[in-house]
Amino acid sequence: MDFIGWLSSTSDGTRLLNSHLIINYQRDIIGRYSKIHLFYVQPAYLVVRESDFTQPGSSITNPIETPAERIALEICYDLRFAGFGRL
Repeated sequence: MDFIGWLSSTSDGTRLLNSHLIINYQRDIIGRYSKIHLFYVQPAYLVVRESDFTQPGSSITNPIETPAERIALEICYDLRFAGFGRL
């Protein structure tokens, strides 16, 4: 089983999708997820707004059954939203 993270362009080429795939031993894609919750912080001296260059994903995927156990697909800041892991 392989876990692959990648950045791809949106169809209009203006932003990126922060995504990952799960590929089984037969080389089939069994899970695909694009990050939904984009990071934003604005301390006094800097603005970090991920939405300036990243498009959020459009759906939560169901956990993937693997030989080891079920795996919920999340990326980075998504972990702050505990509901993902409970699906």
